[in-house]
Amino acid sequence: MRNNKKNIGTICVNGIFDKKIAITDRGFQFGDGVFETIAFSEGELEFWNEHMSRLKKGCKALAISLPDLKRIFSKAKVMCKFFGGRGVLKIIVSRGVGERGYKIPEKITPSWVISAHPWPDFPNFYFDRGVNVRKCKTIISRQSSLSRIKHLNRLEQVLARSEWKTKNIAEGLMCDSKGYVIEGTMSNIFMVKSNALYTPNLDFCGIEGIMRNIIINIARRKRIPIFIKNIRYNELFRADGLFLVNSLIGIWPIRQLESKIYQAIDLTKEITTSLEEIRIIKRS
Repeated sequence: MRNNKKNIGTICVNGIFDKKIAITDRGFQFGDGVFETIAFSEGELEFWNEHMSRLKKGCKALAISLPDLKRIFSKAKVMCKFFGGRGVLKIIVSRGVGERGYKIPEKITPSWVISAHPWPDFPNFYFDRGVNVRKCKTIISRQSSLSRIKHLNRLEQVLARSEWKTKNIAEGLMCDSKGYVIEGTMSNIFMVKSNALYTPNLDFCGIEGIMRNIIINIARRKRIPIFIKNIRYNELFRADGLFLVNSLIGIWPIRQLESKIYQAIDLTKEITTSLEEIRIIKRS
């Protein structure tokens, strides 16, 4: 298939603009792979290098051969420009097509899929006034071999997100089996206390978010005390403030958790401003 404009769509499978993938692909069969969710605007991919760095780590952790990232980047740029405006790019890398059974074939070629999606319609007040969140009953399993990477096995997050349907709840917080707060269903969490930042330790589970690392680097550059530690759920109620981060939302202050109401925190505003400055520099 020629890569002319007529053939360009919103899905690219192994370099071809198509919507078909083999039923025997291990990504479909077992969730044997990793993925990245990347914001783009006017054809420019945000924090591409950071996303590719995590993709490499994920492939290495699962012993998946790394596909040609230059080719993926080339196709991604074409898709973003064709899509136009602001949107979301999802990149999936699976181990590839294999026979039935869990055993990894000795010779296997990774599969990769790029899909372009419209920008989520987040309410503006999420960014200004903050969001209401809840605690999820579904816990995150502790498995250090899978911690930090963005692997395809997201059933725990699917179950957690299905726990509520009310529109006034924007996100749910998930804990591990020991009662430590790990993350939101789609976000990382930060706690503000006495002008210092705290974020959960991810040694045993949870995703090492791109935005999480950027916020940590902002704090270190601005000499804001930052602590990565185990955080009990009840500790959140003694915080001065909380906020959520991911590559699409940027920063959402938490306004309410259960009956606890949090006021706007200057430190959260300062970090939000610094993040926006970084984004402007990246786009220029």
